[in-house]
Amino acid sequence: MPKPIFNQTNFFIALQYLFARKKQSFLATVGVMLGVTTFIVMINFMTGVNDFLDDAVFKGSPDVIISGKQEGSSKQQSLGGNLNTLKNIDQINTLLSDHDNVRSFAHQIISPAILISTTNQLPGGINGVFPLQEHQMVDLNRRLIEGRGFESLSEENTILLGVSLAKRLQISANDTLKMILPNGKSEQLLVAGIFSFGITTIDNVRTYMPATTLQRLLGKENSITHIHIKLKDRDNVAIKKTLIQKFEGSTVEDWKDSNKTIVIGNKVRDILTWSVSFALLLVAGFGIYNIMNMTVFQKRKDIAVLKTVGYSSNDIIFIFLIQSIIIGVFGALLGAGFGYIISYVISTTPLDTSDFIIVDTYPINFNLGYYILGLAFGVVTTILAGYFPSKKASQVDPVTIIRGL
Repeated sequence: MPKPIFNQTNFFIALQYLFARKKQSFLATVGVMLGVTTFIVMINFMTGVNDFLDDAVFKGSPDVIISGKQEGSSKQQSLGGNLNTLKNIDQINTLLSDHDNVRSFAHQIISPAILISTTNQLPGGINGVFPLQEHQMVDLNRRLIEGRGFESLSEENTILLGVSLAKRLQISANDTLKMILPNGKSEQLLVAGIFSFGITTIDNVRTYMPATTLQRLLGKENSITHIHIKLKDRDNVAIKKTLIQKFEGSTVEDWKDSNKTIVIGNKVRDILTWSVSFALLLVAGFGIYNIMNMTVFQKRKDIAVLKTVGYSSNDIIFIFLIQSIIIGVFGALLGAGFGYIISYVISTTPLDTSDFIIVDTYPINFNLGYYILGLAFGVVTTILAGYFPSKKASQVDPVTIIRGL
């Protein structure tokens, strides 16, 4: 009856070979460690950047926007002669309320305006919102820098500003500013709060004020220009086609249309991240393969002796495979540990983005799945690096090995 290859003798021989060549074993372990460490740091950082941008842009913006089609000339639009008000609002509300993929929706009235502070004046847009509806769309409280959030819009003549816009106006919470609308009407507004979505292109233009106040000033009571929709499954935008078919007098745009640059950028970063990360692991694997191949080559005499005393090819493979597994496990564990430490240090490192992206430190994604993937890939790569050389050596006739010495 043949003896099993998983026995104490084979394991003891594997350990002896492993510690007999301490320098080579150490270098192989370091190779696995560096590969896994680099993979984890790269994947944590790049996915962290993507998640930050998604959170700032997509979670702070609607997934689908319904707006009224432009009526009248562009000159009339600029003078406030016509707002692109929505028709069939009740029918749209019914459709959205009954749709399985709609999480929430909110009405808005949006108008151009000029904002004037004591030091500056800027043209821009005013978003008139209904606070309870908008609260279902955007978690503004966690984005507040100072002042109050949507609850302040229950009061007349209040406004919330993006932090970049507030800086340009040189204004703070509880200050007042003057708003002039295209129809010539003006109003003093209290800045109830200042928020930040972390992206200057949003924080530089985003404003919120009570929709009822804006409707009154524009003389457009009960008028709505936009409906913002949040979906349960953001990738499923089939509702867009339904809305276009049923409400031809409206314009429908989804988040992919509104953020094409960011969507493409995310795809490019994802491809680059995974390609570079796996390339690093493969390079490390080839380095380990060369070390294991050299180890097996240097042990040819020992292999010949083992085979002459009755060790099978499977025994030989097992002995060298044990070495690879030990190197792979220790190297991968060290790599995961160092990867976490380096990622943590990066996540606490201050980041100066010159106000383009408002973030205090580098964004890092501490996803457990990436650590498991790094560990698995490091161990598997090392096992393969040890298996192929040992299998090749185990198939050589011991007499040939001895003659070649």
